[in-house]
Amino acid sequence: MGNLPARRVYNVNVGVLGHVDSGKTSLVAALSTTLSTAALDKHPQSKERGITLDLGFSSFAMPLPDHLQHLPYDDLQVTLVDCPGHASLIRTIIGGAQIINTMLLVVDVTRGIQTQTAECLVVGELATKDMIVVLNKVDQLPQEGRAKIISKAKKRLSQTLNATKFAGCAMVPTAAKPGTAYMPGQTLGIQELIQEIVKCVPVQPAAPSGPFKFAIDHCFAIRGQGTVLTGTVLSGTAKVGDSLELPEFKINKKVKSMQMFKRPVLSCKQGDRVGICVTQLDATWVERGIACTPGSVPTFSGAVAAVDKIRFFVGQMPSRLKVHVTIGHQTVMGQIQFFGLPDGAGVPQSHALHAVMARMDLLTSQGKAQPFDTQQQYVYQDEVYGLEGRPYDPLAQHQLPGDPNQAPSTPGRAACDGGGVHHGPQWGLLTLTQPITASEDAVLIGSRLDASQEASTCRLAFYGRVLKRLDPNDASALQQIKIYKLKQKRGSIDRVAPDGLAAVCKGMFKRETDISLFCGMKVTTANGEVGTIEGSFGKSGKFKVQFPGGVSPPAAGDNSIQLTFKKFIFDNDKRHMGQ
Repeated sequence: MGNLPARRVYNVNVGVLGHVDSGKTSLVAALSTTLSTAALDKHPQSKERGITLDLGFSSFAMPLPDHLQHLPYDDLQVTLVDCPGHASLIRTIIGGAQIINTMLLVVDVTRGIQTQTAECLVVGELATKDMIVVLNKVDQLPQEGRAKIISKAKKRLSQTLNATKFAGCAMVPTAAKPGTAYMPGQTLGIQELIQEIVKCVPVQPAAPSGPFKFAIDHCFAIRGQGTVLTGTVLSGTAKVGDSLELPEFKINKKVKSMQMFKRPVLSCKQGDRVGICVTQLDATWVERGIACTPGSVPTFSGAVAAVDKIRFFVGQMPSRLKVHVTIGHQTVMGQIQFFGLPDGAGVPQSHALHAVMARMDLLTSQGKAQPFDTQQQYVYQDEVYGLEGRPYDPLAQHQLPGDPNQAPSTPGRAACDGGGVHHGPQWGLLTLTQPITASEDAVLIGSRLDASQEASTCRLAFYGRVLKRLDPNDASALQQIKIYKLKQKRGSIDRVAPDGLAAVCKGMFKRETDISLFCGMKVTTANGEVGTIEGSFGKSGKFKVQFPGGVSPPAAGDNSIQLTFKKFIFDNDKRHMGQ
């Protein structure tokens, strides 16, 4: 690895995603001029099976385009990340998504959107704000009527994309590997595609910030030199001579040299695709992972994450269900408990789609998520909800007096968001079956990868952003997360005091219940009158209630009284309750 080259290169990473056999690898081959050590299906099984099994990297370069002439570079280099399209390899696709700036969604024009096309679209939404649809294999369409078929395909795709962040994106018909009777000649649409890619290049590269983080996707040894880690710089900068940590192994290594597509360099920065040579590292240890500034990437087995349901996922995603959790290049099993804001503390139904899109911008790799508020009280959710919203809990309609998290009144809540449905942010408490090494603000995806690979439904269930890591076995850490379930007890008024300001009630507690635990809590009669529990009355389970505003004598069959209260699921004192 010799001297620093004279020419300055601006690198952007373009992910190539799509359903298996849509022609991704052929498209990459038609675009590429330089191949990396992991490119174009070099995996032995890839050649044997005829499909991409791993991330592949290649590139093409050009003089800096006119609209980028203000930048301090001589050349533009586009690194193509060829992601596998087979259903069983979605983990690999998700791992590759964190490094891309722009996405090419490759669609077989003769088949349209397929199952993995939709899953790749989901991954793209989480990874980037720019996408180009490549309508590949147009050479398989007869010349007569080809334009009409392509036009119809574009219209159908536009309708699908209108509900995503990629509405109105460019669509380019291509023939990456022509050879049919309809088109035996040269490739079609490749130059037009390059022009669209160039349009998506940011006019101002992101300024390197934060500690150095390097996503490793390939590792190999060079006799007499050392071990080369190839990958993409996620943040920060590094130079020859710096010390890097491999946090999964808790070891540090010094950078001996660097290369970018066979050109030696002395430093690298955020966004660069680079090979980093270190010494005294067994190449068989590392397949994928992270290298970073020492101490900057933790290992954890639990976390609080802001989450949202993926719109293409059909069916329920219940709390406490075991799922595949992907963070970075790692996929492990985990369990998640969902929670959200109390009923009425969300947004109107008419604003729900806008709110979902806004949260996506915050929770994806380009966004900045809001810190987790440990002072807020949250309500437990049986599942994660999408645009359909969370149905109001019937218990929540009985106002908890003095609860600062509740909306002013039930009618106001129903009017606010279209009738008994809550729309608002959601979170999840994640417990992993094995520790994972990732950035503290990493993007994650929860998947039902145990579903049949042949099923025609999206298996990606929810996505999110890590906000706070914690030890799920540390009771004191869990207590900081104030998640509650609403509980209710019912009883009846036994008799009312002569002054109408107090009553003796029964049927709510058992004889052995310690009623002092409920003293000071509010109860409500069938007429809406609110009273406060004062204490027990005798030893049979009856209790006294004060009604400052007075209480009506119970009518026949209408003497019910109810108590609604919160049980915090991580409170060590199981006897503790509150309103």
